[in-house]
Formats: sequence, C-alpha cells, structure tokens
Amino acid sequence: MTSGTFNWATVAVALRERASQQQQLACAEGEAAAHLNPGQRASLHALAERIGDHGVVLADEVGMGKTRIAVELIRAVNHAGGRVAVVAPPGLGYQWHDELKRGGVDAPAMLRGLYRYLEAWSGEEITPDKPWFEAPTLVLSQAFANWRMGEHTSRWRRELLPLVLARWRKDAGFKYPNGFHASCPYDSWVEQAAASIVKHINQDPRQPACTWLANLNNQNAWPDPRNQTDYSSGTPHRDWLEQVVGFGLGTFDLVVIDEAHKSRGSDSGLSRLLGNVLQSTLQSRRLCMTATPVELDVEQWRQTFERLGLDEPVRDRLQPVINDFAQAIRHLRAHWRSSDTARQHYQVTASAFQSALSPYLLRRDKREDVDVARFTELTQGKNYRNTDSAVSVDVGTLSLPWRQAVCATEALSVTARLDENVTAKRLRLTLANGHGIADLLAQINEPEDSSVLAVDEQTSTVDNKRQQRVQWWLQTAAHAFQTPHHLFEHPAILATIAAIEAAHGQDEKVLVFGRFTAPMRALVRLLNAREMLRSLQAGRYWPQSVIQTRDEDSDEHSQWAAVRVAHRQLQSPLALSRIPELLATQYNSHSARREQFRRHLLDWLQTGLPHDDPLPRAMLKHLEAAQRTREVAEAVEKHPVALFVRAILDLTGEDVEHLTAEHTCTAFCQLLSAASDQRTDDDPEAADNQETALQWELLLARLQAESGHQEGGFARLMYGGTEQSTRRLLQLAFNRSKSFPRVLVAQSTVGREGLNLHLACKTVILMHPEWNPGVVEQQIGRVDRVGSQWSRQLDDALKQNRPPAQLPQIDVHPVIFRGTYDEYNWQVLLERWDDLRAQLHGEVIPAREADGDVAYEQLLAELKAGAPCFSPLGRSA
Repeated sequence: MTSGTFNWATVAVALRERASQQQQLACAEGEAAAHLNPGQRASLHALAERIGDHGVVLADEVGMGKTRIAVELIRAVNHAGGRVAVVAPPGLGYQWHDELKRGGVDAPAMLRGLYRYLEAWSGEEITPDKPWFEAPTLVLSQAFANWRMGEHTSRWRRELLPLVLARWRKDAGFKYPNGFHASCPYDSWVEQAAASIVKHINQDPRQPACTWLANLNNQNAWPDPRNQTDYSSGTPHRDWLEQVVGFGLGTFDLVVIDEAHKSRGSDSGLSRLLGNVLQSTLQSRRLCMTATPVELDVEQWRQTFERLGLDEPVRDRLQPVINDFAQAIRHLRAHWRSSDTARQHYQVTASAFQSALSPYLLRRDKREDVDVARFTELTQGKNYRNTDSAVSVDVGTLSLPWRQAVCATEALSVTARLDENVTAKRLRLTLANGHGIADLLAQINEPEDSSVLAVDEQTSTVDNKRQQRVQWWLQTAAHAFQTPHHLFEHPAILATIAAIEAAHGQDEKVLVFGRFTAPMRALVRLLNAREMLRSLQAGRYWPQSVIQTRDEDSDEHSQWAAVRVAHRQLQSPLALSRIPELLATQYNSHSARREQFRRHLLDWLQTGLPHDDPLPRAMLKHLEAAQRTREVAEAVEKHPVALFVRAILDLTGEDVEHLTAEHTCTAFCQLLSAASDQRTDDDPEAADNQETALQWELLLARLQAESGHQEGGFARLMYGGTEQSTRRLLQLAFNRSKSFPRVLVAQSTVGREGLNLHLACKTVILMHPEWNPGVVEQQIGRVDRVGSQWSRQLDDALKQNRPPAQLPQIDVHPVIFRGTYDEYNWQVLLERWDDLRAQLHGEVIPAREADGDVAYEQLLAELKAGAPCFSPLGRSA
C-alpha cells in the first residue's frame, strides 16, 4: 500500500545518491567493479531531474542496459514508500525477475491472467492478509487484460465485478442487489477476493474507487454474472470488470512499460491494461522503455507520448515541432550539397526538436559504448557492425530451371494484372522466400479448378490472350518446383546454408531470423542433416540415435528427405542405407561416457548444491528417490537420472573429461530455472501447470520432451509454437560457446525483443528481411548488447595487438534474392532505416553519401554536430 509520505523529491535524492556511490566505486576500484556504467549513472541523474514533473521515455538503443536503469528507479520508489507496476511482454517475465532480484527488489512472479490473480486470495501465492495491493512491486504481462469472456467460458471469470458491487452495497448499509441470491453459489476464492478488495477500498473512503462504485450502483443495473454475453470485449460490463480487477491490484506511483512501442492501438490489450486496469495515484508517473519510440512514421511520436501519459495539450504543442523537423529532413536530403538554406533550416528545426523533446526523452546510442568508441577510434570511423556483406542470390548463377522461374515471375509483373490474379501475385511476392510455393503449385498445375486462372468467355479477345500468356508464364515458373524437395533446393536457403557453414567454420554461432515457418523448418532440417553426415564421416560424436521415419514417404520435407538431399549435395561417401546403423552404433559407443558421469552425478549434487535455495535440494531428493525406486525393467534412457545426465551433458557440450562438480551443480540449477518457467494465460488448466511447474513429474516431462529431440540439435527452430520452457532451454544453451545449438533459427515475432542471445554469438542472418527498420534493430540487438561475445573478442584482439583491419565486427547478413521482389523489399528497408537513424541517431545524411569527397564530408560533420542529442552525457560522449 502506498505510504502517505511518498514524494518524488525523495526518489530524486535516492537516485542521485545511488549514482554517486557507483561513481565512487568506479573511481576506487575501476569501472568493472561498478554495477552501473557512466551512461547509466548519468541517466539516473537525468531521471532525478525529470521524473518529479512528468513521465520519461527511456529510449536507449538496444542492448545499452535500460532495464538496469529502470530497476534502480523502481528500488528508489519502493524505498520512498511508493508502489510500482512493471508491464512487460509475456516472454520476458523471468528476465525481469532476475534483474529485479539482482537489483535488490522483491516482486512476485509475473502476473499473466485472471486465474492466478484470483488465486492470490486462496493462500497459495500471496497470503490473504497480503494480497496484490500490498506488494510494493508487481510485474504484469502485457497480455494480462486479454481475458476470454465468450459464451462458453467458466462463470468464475466474470464473478468478481458483481460480487464486489454486491458486497460494497451491503457494507454501505444497503440490501443485496435484486437477483443476487438467485445467482448463488459463487466460487469461494472469488468471494474471498471480493471481500478483501472491498475491505481495502473501505479503509480509505476518499479514494476514487468509492466514488466510482457509488456512481455505478446509482446509474446502472447490477451486473448479473449469469448473463454471459454482457462481458464480451467492448461491452460496459467488460470495462467495469477491468476496473474492479485494477482495484485488487491497488494504486501505483510508477508504471514501467517495457517495449512500450508494442500494441499502439487504443483498443489493444496493452492499451486497455494501462488505461483501464492499472489504477494510478494523483502523482503517478510512467517510464516508457523502448529502443524504437518511432519506427515508420513521425506520427508515432504522438502515440509514444500518449502512452507516456502526457496530456493532449502537451502532445499538441510537441507535434508541430516534430512535423517541422521531419519536413526539414526530407528537404535537406534532396538539397544538402547545394542549398545553404536547407542546411540552415535543418539546424534551426533540429535545435527546436531537441529543446521540445528533451524534458521527456532520454536516449543513449552505441557511440557511447566503450567498446564501440574504441573500435571507431582505432578503425578511423569504421562501423563496428558489418552490414555490407549480404548473402546474395544472383540469378545468373542459378540452374536453368530457376533462372526460368525468375524470368517468368518478372514477366508476370508485366503480363498479368496482379490485383486480379491472386496466384501470379502470390508467386511474385513469395518466390524469394519459398513461402507458399507448394500451395501455389496445385493452382498453377490445375487451372481448370482455379477461378483466378479461368478464362471468362465474356471477356474480350485481348483479355483472353492476356490470360493465356499469364497461364503460360505460370506453367513455366512451375517447372522449377517439380522436384519433390523444392525447399531443400531453394536458392535462398542454399545460400543461407553456405553463409552459416562458413561462420561455423570460424567457430562462430549464428542467429537466423525469418518470418515463414516452412522455409525456416526446411533450413533447420537440411543444416542438421548436412552436419550429421559430416560428423559420421569424420568420426565425431553426433547426439542422435535414430532418424524419424514417420510420414517418411509422404512428407517431402521430412528428416529422411533432408538426409537424402544432403547426401546428394555433399556427395557423401557414406552409404545412404547404412546411416541408421552408423547413428545407432556411434550413439551406443558413447554410453560409457554417459555412465561415467552418471556415477558421479548424485554425489556431486549432494556436495555442491547451494543450501540457500530450496528448489535444487528438493529436486535432488526426487532424483535420489527415483534412483532407488524406479523399476529395473524400465528403459534406461527414460530413467530420470539418465534424463538429467543427457541434459547436463548437452548443456555443457558433452565434455565429460573436464566436467567438474561445480560445473555440474551450476548446469543443474540452470536447467531447473529454465525448465520450470512456462508462459500461461488465464486458463485454469494452464495456470495449474504453472503453479506445479516446479513439481517433479512436470519437470521430467519437459526434460523428456527436450532430450527426445531427434535431429541432433546443431540447428534448432524457435517459433510461435515453441513452448516457453523450451525457449528458455534454447536460450540457455545458445549462450554457451561449446554446446548445441550452433545455429538458432528464430521467428521474428518470437525472438526479436528482450531475449539475450549475445554471450556466444555475434553473427546475425536476416533470412526474410523485414519492412520495419525498428524490427531489424531489435533483431540485431539480440547479439549487440553489453557484455557481448563481440566485446570479448574485441578485448582479446586488442590484447594481441591486432591491426585495425583485423578487429572483429558484429556481422549482419541480409539474404537478398537479386532480380526478385526481395531486392525491392531490401531497398525500401534501407531507406526507412535511414529515416530511423535521422530521427533517433542524428545521422540525417548517411556517411556513404559523401562518396569520399572531403568538402562533402565536412558538410556532413557540421550537420551531424547540429543534430538532436538526447543523451544524458551530452554530445561529448
């Protein structure tokens, strides 16, 4: 509950003191000893100056440590007696919990839905005498308010509103509402929640909840929970329920919104959570965290400041300044070489833009990073990101059928009216990425069944001939896809594999981003098949015993199909028919290594596990009991001890000879943490799973599912259907330099925000480049973070006195299919990327525009010096 003495002046003092303490520590023991770097310390001072007056957008570039700054602010608010709500994407709950714990802030696990919200009053999460409104800090999923209230959903979901209103009426001296007794019985836990919330409201009758309930009671009929359709999205009852749920959360002095650029629409779940569910005090502030407050359009500044909670008159005052700056940028790009007027006007509008937005916006970029600054100085301005090495697919190098397909597809853009012919349009848009080709084949090869290709007898002769030409070009394009494994032969996938295997040859892990699941899955299977064949030929251990034979004959992109294609591509000397035997033999030959580790496992865990964390010790007891009681006849590979042996060996890179008790205990604890986390919604069954996630059988089930992976694991796919616990395990393993996967293929919507994948990887391949440069920045930011693999390699290179030309870079490789729509997509992305850098990085004209001319370079330097700067360190950084 918020203390009556809370004020922002106390928070400001605490922030400045914390920054000063960190500064003293850095001076006394070096920057490495400080928890906060110079930019983060400067940000605390800047927050102290601003947060008492209004909210702040913390827009530091991806990977600069925004969360650590936010945690310091949260701790200061808690110490001053205030309450904080952190609103974050559903998949980042565990990372926020870790950061809060590291910063000395206690908070319950992420609240994701109504089920767990109500369970707080059942005594299982927060005790009844300390419900949600008493917790100083809460972490909520951005999807918390996405409740299912359909016709067939359980009644308990809508019982809280009528119960709170009925009990409030009764406590106020009125009778129960008409129909209340007829609507009984209610779920006991909902009744307990309602009683607790009403008691909390009545303790302070001056708070807005009392007035709101009184108005609702006087002006509306009692909301009967038996009327199911009254609670659907967009109805008054749904809005009222959201408000009442918010009363149970309590009021907040600070709301921290992570990835605040997401779900900008006013009717989105995040917007409803912020606007209707979360209750704010009169002096409440918001901290919006986003590396991309504007992505595609300057109008998004208005949306960002609206999410920040700025009043409409303030937004109206800012918008003309933003528009003038954007217009000045467009004019400058056309005339920067020749027009003094354009350059001067830009300088004036840039200054006004900085003055207007500075009170509300803080942004540090990578130029302030110590490693980036060192790299830039030593290489005389070279970019530490290598974005010039595209994975290029050139039509002239393709086989004849594929060249014909590209030419035919381009001919369709001339011959066909693409807005009329859906098949031709889809083919042109998807040729480069392989998405949907299989579906299109049926339409192309069976035109008589396709209305989009049928020739209308009523059309003119000219139109009939045009349709016939369209059909001929479609048939020509289809010839390239007649192989049974067309995705395994797709030029873009093969070019991506070549780039990945080249990086692997340099002992580099690779992060691949894509949008379309079928090509991504084909990429993963073909990578694994090729690496498996190489391992078998070289006599290296490959962690796979069988090849899946399910649907072998019908699935053209099955594991066996991938093995057959890889065998042909590599011209492998191994007999294809002997591969299953070779796999089983080599897997069994390593059983002695696993058995050696298995004999030590329990003793090492008993000796080395921490005593201050009850979970590992509890799981060890289950493991010991399983060792004693499991039936001898049960398959050894399914034994719990065997599961943990395989999981730990996979995580540590199978290095049994050098594995120590300390390493084993660390890996065991990491596995428990990763496998115990699971995303849930407000479904009672899913919520039950979360509450029992630490229980033994569920833990075994997750490890069994993961260790039962049948494709070796050199490359792994992480997409929308990947369980949250599996994502955690993949993230954990990918961040270890010696373990599989060596390649992580991530769907853009799943892996682009929040995930830390930087500890063992500095190579990113954009298999399906996006249209939105903000998304691409987020993707690259997965490996471009504080403490990254690249920064460690840079340290090593400098210690070895390597010349500037040999210093490592973060490698970003877009896959571009030249001569297709894919190339146009990339050009549009580059233009939008320039716009983004102009808005957020002060790079209004790309350096490449100077083209080596000294005079033009001087002009660009002057323009850059006058660009807006929102860094708390100032332009000197």
